[in-house]
Amino acid sequence: MQNVLTLPITHKNHSALKQKSWSYLLADSLAFNKEVDYGIRIQKPCSENIPKWIEKIVVSGQCSSIYVENLKLKKSDKLFIEGLCHKHNVSLFSISVVKGANAKVVQGPW
Repeated sequence: MQNVLTLPITHKNHSALKQKSWSYLLADSLAFNKEVDYGIRIQKPCSENIPKWIEKIVVSGQCSSIYVENLKLKKSDKLFIEGLCHKHNVSLFSISVVKGANAKVVQGPW
């Protein structure tokens, strides 16, 4: 594992009740920094299973944010997951990993 991220990003919009909730990272080549509290890294499932995994994590009620490496969703799945995230106050981030000759760059949207 070569890419280590200092995540989760602190969100000012999360309530005090969400402070001890979990952040999930679904990734093939990324990991949380070892100092990150309440972060769980899960090996990214195959693309057809990603929407179901995200749904299960969101509705668990223990999650504040989900980071997915190179997330690609069908339009119907995207709309469904956006609604779930909004309903459960969960932030969903797609992290694109761009590999260059000398460096690995992670870009948002944040």
